[in-house]
Amino acid sequence: MALMTLSAFLLLCPCAGAVAAADVRTVVVLYPEQADGRPANELTDQSIRTAFAAGAPERIQTRNDYLELSRFQGAEGRKALAEFLRKKYAGETIDLVMSVLGPSLEFALEFRDQIFPGVPIVFMDVDEQGVQKHKLPADVIGVPVKLDPEVTLEVALRLHPKTRRVFVITGSAAFDVYWEGVARRTFRPYEGRIEFVYLSGLAMDDLLKQVATLPDGSIVLYLPVSRDATGKIFIPAEALKLVAAAANAPIYGFADSFMGRGIVGGHVLSFEMEGKHAADLALRILAGERPEQISVTGVSPNVAMFDWRQLRRWGISAASLPPGSDVRFREPSLWDLYHWHIISAIGVFALQTGLIVALLAQRASRRRADKQYWQVIETAPNGMLMAGADGVITMANAQAEKLFGYPRKELVGQSVEMLVPERFRTQHAAHRERFSASPEVRLMGAGRELFGRRKDGSEFPVEIALSPAKPSTRPLVLATIADISLRKQAEDGLRRSQMELRILTGRLLQARENEARRIARELHDDLGQGLALLTVKMDLLRQKPPDAGQFGARTQELLAEVKHLSSSVHNLSHQLHPSKLEQLGLVAAIGDLCRELAHNHGLKIEFRHDQIPPAISPDAAVCLYRIAQEGLRNAIKHSGAQQAEVALSGTADAIYLRIIDHGRGFEPGQVQGKSGLGLVSMRERVRPLGGEIAIDSQPSRGTQLHVRVPLRETTETPTV
Repeated sequence: MALMTLSAFLLLCPCAGAVAAADVRTVVVLYPEQADGRPANELTDQSIRTAFAAGAPERIQTRNDYLELSRFQGAEGRKALAEFLRKKYAGETIDLVMSVLGPSLEFALEFRDQIFPGVPIVFMDVDEQGVQKHKLPADVIGVPVKLDPEVTLEVALRLHPKTRRVFVITGSAAFDVYWEGVARRTFRPYEGRIEFVYLSGLAMDDLLKQVATLPDGSIVLYLPVSRDATGKIFIPAEALKLVAAAANAPIYGFADSFMGRGIVGGHVLSFEMEGKHAADLALRILAGERPEQISVTGVSPNVAMFDWRQLRRWGISAASLPPGSDVRFREPSLWDLYHWHIISAIGVFALQTGLIVALLAQRASRRRADKQYWQVIETAPNGMLMAGADGVITMANAQAEKLFGYPRKELVGQSVEMLVPERFRTQHAAHRERFSASPEVRLMGAGRELFGRRKDGSEFPVEIALSPAKPSTRPLVLATIADISLRKQAEDGLRRSQMELRILTGRLLQARENEARRIARELHDDLGQGLALLTVKMDLLRQKPPDAGQFGARTQELLAEVKHLSSSVHNLSHQLHPSKLEQLGLVAAIGDLCRELAHNHGLKIEFRHDQIPPAISPDAAVCLYRIAQEGLRNAIKHSGAQQAEVALSGTADAIYLRIIDHGRGFEPGQVQGKSGLGLVSMRERVRPLGGEIAIDSQPSRGTQLHVRVPLRETTETPTV
């Protein structure tokens, strides 16, 4: 019968072997069964065609052949089918063969030399074990799949923790029996935890009766039902729809072709994804790559996929699904469908309600608004005046009374020009008229200094912002007035500081130049003359050596000269940088400074120290030493005192230096800005270290200098 069918088909299709156009690549796709609307076939075909259309630079025509292998199970039938395909494609150029599912691959491998000699094969949707049992030629490639019934079972048990029984449904076809065996082997480790009931090989009517009365705590795992006990052939997805309609328990499956037909979901084989994987391999081969050189991943992963409608039916939260799950068939809610209508209806209702409420409460609302408006103005931190276009003041707040010194009753009804200094009143009236002609929110007198006039005639700098206002029928102007006297003082102080900084910079440059001249003079007048004299004496000693009795005396004289020059170099070096500070530490260096100054100038200096930390940063040590040096020199030079005190003490976080003289003292304010650099340099030394310096002095009462330097690291290097 099969042979007669093939012969009749060949007679009716004389054009089956027509050659495709030269610029079109031909791919034959082999499906194991007929084109009867099987979802797996449809998903695979759509995925392949989509990938070809998107990724191919040339047109690819796909020729789908549905082998109906269930009708050609014997050897003779398979040979007849192969002969039919050979004649069908005789004379055509076939660029690639793609086989879907294991039966198609087995048929293609068995008869490829007869039907498609030398044509590469790309397989898809073939179980990993089915691939491993064949020794595939180098030009037969594909990505094997592996169903994960165990993972699907784990997901189902996690979503239904009260499950006590699992009903496994399969049919009676060879394909169905194979997967029943896989399921039994996979689920065997679970049989101690839950009960497994296999509803396999039943007649469809019996199967539907059983799934309709499953006990509580049950779930269903659906494997393929291709044929039932009566021998009736089923498309597995269509059989699933019958089972799902009758079942009273959630159903889980293993293929995306079952989605939308009654299963909740599971870790499924995606025919859609496998079709894309196979199409990608096919495109590479059609582009010229050799199949044996293409690296293929080991096993294609399954996908966590669920049906949103079934999740709702069985009360399963989408949040409890495995991460990354693909949830399909989401149904729009009433809100999704009609939310604009709902919003519009609510809006209209709210608008009507609002209008009614507004009409009823308009007067009260206006009164409350006016009260709040005037309350804000009254409590504003700045002075606020409101005037009409004619300049007559209609409102003044409390701060305006305070600024100008007028009580409110003396302001309201008067012209705003009364608050402007007389020399500006004419100009102000003209400016006011221009603003009234084109009112806008802006600062008044931008770029100019503005002044206000108090009741007592005194003036003060102000900043004024103007804003048009219409609280009544006639236009008004709201003026916000701020007294900027403090800001002006700060700006003046800043300018003075900048001027002092420029002066100080000049003085520092001049001081550096003076110091350089002093050092040059020291080198020339003292060291230079001394070295010249020593040179002359040594030359005379060479030219006229003395006798033995005088040689010792002459040598001793020259030695004294050398010691004097060495002492001069030492003193000059010490003035430039206190080496004792590094060698002996801060306490010893200041003590030595006190003794040296007391010896050279006849001033009695008492030095005390207490709890000085052992480790002081070099910056802090230099700072304190230089301040002590400058402070004592100032006392010697200016105070006329016969006695001074120096105290150095430490705490856990700072070092304190105090210098006291009992001399004539001075007025600190009178020396600020004068030519001396002593006080300025001391302040500049303390500042980078985050320290503090204070000078307490009065005429005839002596001077006290207090310095505090924190014990911490600094980022600035002080001047030595």
